[in-house]
Amino acid sequence: MNIELSQVGELLGLGSGQDLIFSILLYIIFFLALLTMLLLPDKNLIATLLIATVMLCAIVAKLSLASYFVRGADPILSRGEFGMLAINALMFTFPFIVVGVTRKARLKKDVRSGLPSLICGLMAGVYFFLYWLIYQRPLG
Repeated sequence: MNIELSQVGELLGLGSGQDLIFSILLYIIFFLALLTMLLLPDKNLIATLLIATVMLCAIVAKLSLASYFVRGADPILSRGEFGMLAINALMFTFPFIVVGVTRKARLKKDVRSGLPSLICGLMAGVYFFLYWLIYQRPLG
């Protein structure tokens, strides 16, 4: 398999049309999850793994959306597959679980990762329901 850097750039690009809206939402979800991971206090392994899973799911969803439009190739997961629904559901639920399981550090008064994680979950919820409404519901 020959992969060039220009192909990777095309796959990670914003796209056009409906793909643009979903790409922007996925980038927002990814960067909010990254911000949450950076703000998590030490010794929160479960929360770190959950938010890393959200980031991985956002990458897989972005590559699955872009592969068909850019290269005309088969995506990792097609739009109507159960796996895509599961990935979208994980991106929606895991940030809320992270808010609940995060413990504060010993000397800190509060946890700073709560607000970005909540916003990430809300944006993932918007993405999840829009994706379901536009792509998955018409498939039956």
